[in-house]
Amino acid sequence: MDTPNGIEVNMSKTVAFLGPEGTYTDEACYVYAPDENRVPFASLGLVTGALEEGKVHEAVVPIENSLGGTVIEVVDYLITSTKARIKDEILLPIDHCLITRPNVQLSDIRVVMSKQEALTQCRQFLSEKLRYSEQIATTSTALAVTNLKEGDDRTAAIGPRRSAELAGLPILANGIQDRENNVTRFAVLTSGGNPDKASNKTSIAFDFDSPDAPGLVYGALRPFADRGINLLKIESRPTGKGMGSYIFLLDFEGHIDTLYVQEAISELKNHTATFKVLGTYPRAKDLSVRSAPFNQRN
Repeated sequence: MDTPNGIEVNMSKTVAFLGPEGTYTDEACYVYAPDENRVPFASLGLVTGALEEGKVHEAVVPIENSLGGTVIEVVDYLITSTKARIKDEILLPIDHCLITRPNVQLSDIRVVMSKQEALTQCRQFLSEKLRYSEQIATTSTALAVTNLKEGDDRTAAIGPRRSAELAGLPILANGIQDRENNVTRFAVLTSGGNPDKASNKTSIAFDFDSPDAPGLVYGALRPFADRGINLLKIESRPTGKGMGSYIFLLDFEGHIDTLYVQEAISELKNHTATFKVLGTYPRAKDLSVRSAPFNQRN
């Protein structure tokens, strides 16, 4: 079986994901490994813990959203882990749906439940169509939909199509998010093996041995520019070591074992105190969508 990026997956793997079932991470995990044993965990910490302890072969976690930015908990885990690396990525469009109990109309709704991020991303729809409805934040979009079964006809939930399918509830409206280009990038993590030879994207993290000196970032990036290496993303975040101390996250085109990439990294290391390869993997250029209904869990 091939993944969306053409990487073959063994049929006996157990893949962890951030649950519960019905979340966008659940859908991303299905897109990546529809025939595998997919196991939901209640938190990112439990997902990464299962991978560290060897309880699962791989894990699917959100790492970046086009509106909300980087998922810091996942990046911090990759920086500190001695085992985990990114082996693949999935780009999943976020399509928020308004889900209700059967035979409910917009005019009936007085309460809308969902994760706070989803409520925020659907602000325009809510203000125009449901301006008098109370908004209640839940821990996940899937939980909001599940709670509808115990609610009444005045309550609706915002969530993915998958959650409505699981709950057997109708979708009153779909695509209600304010921006159409809402996409989440999911990382497939593994703790073993080597990068596939077809991989064409690499993620690294580094900080400087002299963080308060002029030209540090320029000196770090110049080796990549000199070799025509395309930088896809650069950002920084605090190291936690004190004010003004940052770690830099860099994504670029190229396999980690390519000679010109090795040369650039060698020059970069002349300026760094910490350096970590977060993964080399196939770059996802197209949005992933499932082509068939979800099957039952193994």
